[in-house]
Amino acid sequence: MAHDLPVHVTQDPSHGYTRLPRHVVRHPDLVVGFDARREDEPISARMYGPAVPAVSGSEHTVTLRVLPGEVRALAARLRRVWKDEFVALRPVGADGLPRGAPFPYASRVDLTGEPGDELRAALDRLALYGSQLLFDVLLGGEDEALKLFRGFLTDALTRAAPLRVRFHSDLFLPWPMLCLPAVPEEPEDPSLTAVFARFLGYRHQIEQTGGHAYACVADDREPPSRAAPAVSLNHDTAVDAAGLTRAAEVAAALAAGGDLVERTTRDELERALRDRSLDEQLMYFWCHGHFTASGDEAPYLVLKLTDQLAIDGYTLRAHRPPPRACVPFRPFVLLNACYAGLPGNADLAYLGRALFDAGACGVLGPQIEMPQRFAAEYALAFVTRYLTGEETAGAIAHSLTRHFADTWHNPLGLAYALHSGMDSRLERTA
Repeated sequence: MAHDLPVHVTQDPSHGYTRLPRHVVRHPDLVVGFDARREDEPISARMYGPAVPAVSGSEHTVTLRVLPGEVRALAARLRRVWKDEFVALRPVGADGLPRGAPFPYASRVDLTGEPGDELRAALDRLALYGSQLLFDVLLGGEDEALKLFRGFLTDALTRAAPLRVRFHSDLFLPWPMLCLPAVPEEPEDPSLTAVFARFLGYRHQIEQTGGHAYACVADDREPPSRAAPAVSLNHDTAVDAAGLTRAAEVAAALAAGGDLVERTTRDELERALRDRSLDEQLMYFWCHGHFTASGDEAPYLVLKLTDQLAIDGYTLRAHRPPPRACVPFRPFVLLNACYAGLPGNADLAYLGRALFDAGACGVLGPQIEMPQRFAAEYALAFVTRYLTGEETAGAIAHSLTRHFADTWHNPLGLAYALHSGMDSRLERTA
């Protein structure tokens, strides 16, 4: 005889079919890993994902011919080239004297009025060195295994359709600024679109994980329900005090998109971090920074708000309680810090790692000394779209890179790198 059995539901991961469980994630189209555990040993590489064919049912692996130190040195050189030969470029006339406005690529966002030949030459130079780092140094070599690995990766990255690419690496490199090699047998295309299309960040959505710079385990607890997203503006009010950028519009967009908290001192930030009920979905930093070092450490970024007191990774770790002692805290962080100099051996992942330790689901920030005008323009476009809750951070960053390149001929969107968080999306209540 049939009997009805009593049923008690102990878990409802879909919340009544209103959302997917947190453990259900969309995997990238391509994952490329670079392991650099020892400075005196060559880097090992691997890749897998639907964008590359499977080899004997396993992932592609190869030992490279380069040491980690050489790759880091060339990455630092690439960042310097972007700063010295693009951001700080001063055009000269036939007489050898500076002409026009000083630093036109730093003082303007719209570069469509700049001489096309001069701009194309600058972009070609950036692309040349971006390709050199990836293909001549990191993946350089002529043995058969390496050539096969390089060929599969090149075939995947040259596809017309954008991919979702994760670089899981102990090496912190400016992946969106790296480039595909030029094709010698093809006639040179004089358009700017042709050179932009060589940059990985123009073609694909890219995030970097690895080196412990990502959240290891997702927090499945539910945050407190909110009528509007909690967002914060952590800034130095002296940055652009004359109002020459769109920073005020960024603040207005943050206020319109959620419950805004404004912080201008280190004490305010520390008190917020100590708060076990802190629950912010978006944290925006607009401030100055400088690089400092302790002992033999690589220089790391230190932020300063209006009170000019130093804020670094140790500050975040010292004041944030253990994650399980707090309400779920998974903010996306836009780190728009202006700094005066970038040392060649700087640890750009340092502050990001501390933010991930504090609970961040993703960190987006510039890889070079970013001009304030462009930084504010980029931030306004990003936060306005992210706060709608309709797009992921990776999709927005990729779209903005293409927008600035295609519409205004400006490559600086490529200099923003996403540390994890490619699929981060603001969850808004109905």
